[in-house]
Amino acid sequence: MRKWGLIQAIILAVFAASGTAQAQLSLEPPQASVEDRGNMFLRPSIDARGSAFLRFFRDGEWYFSFGTSKQFYAPTDIHVSQPSQGNDFTIHGVRGHDEPDVSGFLTGDLFGPQYNIRIGRFINDKRTIAVELSLDHTKYTVTNGQTAQVTGTIAGAPVNANKVLDASFFQYMLHNGANHLMTNLVYREPLIGETNETLSVAFIGKAGVGIMVPHTDDTILGHPSDVGLKVPSNFFGIHNGWWQFGGWTTGVEAGFRVVVFKPWYIELTDKVAYASLWNLPAYQGTVSHSLLMNEVVFSIGFTYDGASQR
Repeated sequence: MRKWGLIQAIILAVFAASGTAQAQLSLEPPQASVEDRGNMFLRPSIDARGSAFLRFFRDGEWYFSFGTSKQFYAPTDIHVSQPSQGNDFTIHGVRGHDEPDVSGFLTGDLFGPQYNIRIGRFINDKRTIAVELSLDHTKYTVTNGQTAQVTGTIAGAPVNANKVLDASFFQYMLHNGANHLMTNLVYREPLIGETNETLSVAFIGKAGVGIMVPHTDDTILGHPSDVGLKVPSNFFGIHNGWWQFGGWTTGVEAGFRVVVFKPWYIELTDKVAYASLWNLPAYQGTVSHSLLMNEVVFSIGFTYDGASQR
């Protein structure tokens, strides 16, 4: 009997210990095995396993804007080289102007007038520094009827005289256009309100470099240039084609960004850019010159902050 009583006591103790263990299990998460704990360090989390490429687009603050602009150009020297024609001359102090034609936007022609595209991503935690890709579809036209000094050789004979720039001597334009394709470093400083909140105002500063992708339309001594048709096989080339790589550009830009209604904003900036263009197509030759431009840009933009959406 004593033995049976001892067995009963042991059985009751086992059940009591089992109940205590079950209660602990109900309050505490199960412990991982040694193998599982090792694998936890070897396996990245589901979020970490995501593609770095996808996280780059998903988690950052992005913005996109589309706008229009007005350009003002400093006088420039334009060099013409046509070896087969015996022409190698420079036109000095040439005045040029832009062709905004903002009315085109009202008819739905978004890419006919002068336009500006910006797409960028902020790269620091404070959302103050961004990298931006910009396209300024500017236009440049040599003002017709002006008189300019011409030096060099024409038809093999030396020349140093004033000439009227018109269709019979020299007519030149970049209407499709004098395209600045740039990569910019952007700095944003909040001035009024919280960043990206409705009615907030921020200072925007930019500096960048890039390439020129011009489309030329010129007539020299009565001979027009011919860059071919605007077809896919002739869209872009090196010193040929409808558009061509034609030089480099650099510039700085500053202004203000106002969030009208989150996430939509307007941006007004002033930009100064210098471009060097060379070997642009002309009749049996090339044209080279520089452009110093002051540009006022007005844009409407949209911001997406992936981190704030999670």
